[in-house]
Order: sequence, then structure tokens, then C-alpha cells
Amino acid sequence: MPTRLEYFFDYVSPFSYLADSQLAGVIERTGAEIVYRPVLLGGVMKAAGNSPPFTVPNKGAYTIKDTQRWSARYGVPMNMNPHFPVNTVLPMRAAIVLLDDPKFMDFHRAVFAGMWRDGLNVGDEAVLREILGKIGCDAEAVIQRCGDPAIKDALKANTAEAVERGAFGAPTFIVGDELFFGNDRLDFVEAALQS
Repeated sequence: MPTRLEYFFDYVSPFSYLADSQLAGVIERTGAEIVYRPVLLGGVMKAAGNSPPFTVPNKGAYTIKDTQRWSARYGVPMNMNPHFPVNTVLPMRAAIVLLDDPKFMDFHRAVFAGMWRDGLNVGDEAVLREILGKIGCDAEAVIQRCGDPAIKDALKANTAEAVERGAFGAPTFIVGDELFFGNDRLDFVEAALQS
């Protein structure tokens, strides 16, 4: 039985935010281990030949309505970010820096909330420093490590691997060899984890 859930995400993705709000329940019900895999959504989409929803007017309008539906269904507060699309290179690198740190989940939740609840430009270094400070991280140390070539390479490698394994957007979930895309596929993710 697969007990490992790989979760490829980017903080700029509204559907990653929505999916993320449900993952604790999936993990609790299945006992699976979750592996967080930060990626750059723009890089995934470009490499896969995909286009962002907001480049197609009808799809963009639909996406806004659809996120509102899912927000209501999940009972999760969500607002369209006035800075969207936000360049998330810096927060995604910070996520790589913090992956093995006990503060990772605090950071992860705070960035998603800042992006999709509070309307913050989480790609702005000053905003990111404030988020890091509020959760008790050494903001200067984390920001400095974001410039480390190994951190940059790790984010690029995650992004490339996601595409190599079939991803074309975020959130992407992989259970064993099976890929699932979108917050609306979590039932299938859970079934795969329980099979």
C-alpha cells in the first residue's frame, strides 16, 4: 500500500491553497507521509506547454468563481490577491530552505494565508521578512540562504522533476506512480493512499 504522498505546490496557485487546507484530514485518515515539493508553477507550465488560466479571459473569470465555490465548500477564507500574479521565487526558495526545519509548517501556512487570505505580496522581500519574523525565524539567515546556489538548484530540480513525472500545473499529487492534478482530485488521492 502506498503510504507516501508527494505534493508539488506553489504559493501563487489558488488551487494549491485550497488543496492544502484539506491535506491534514487526508493524512489523518490514511496515515500517509506527506512530502512537500516546492516548485515554480510558471516553470512547470512553460515546460509542459500549458497556459495560466488568466491568459484566457473566460477561463480566468471561471477560475475566480470556481475558487469561491471551493472556498465556501471547504469553509476556508479566500480573497483574490490584488498583487496577483505574484512572483513567488523568493518564498518558494525559502520553503526549500525551511523544509527540514520545525518552523516549515508555520511558514507554509503563513505564506498561503498571506497570499490567499490577507492579500499580501508574498514575493516582496520585506513582506517575506515580516512573515518569517512573526513565526520566529531568523529572517536574515533564511533570506541569505535563498541566494545559495544549492537552494536555487533544488527548486529548479523539483520543478523539472514535476514536469518529467507528468505535471502541468499545481497542485500536483503523486502516489506511487500515479499523478493527480487539482484540489478536486483529493478523493482519488485518498483512495490511492488507501488502496
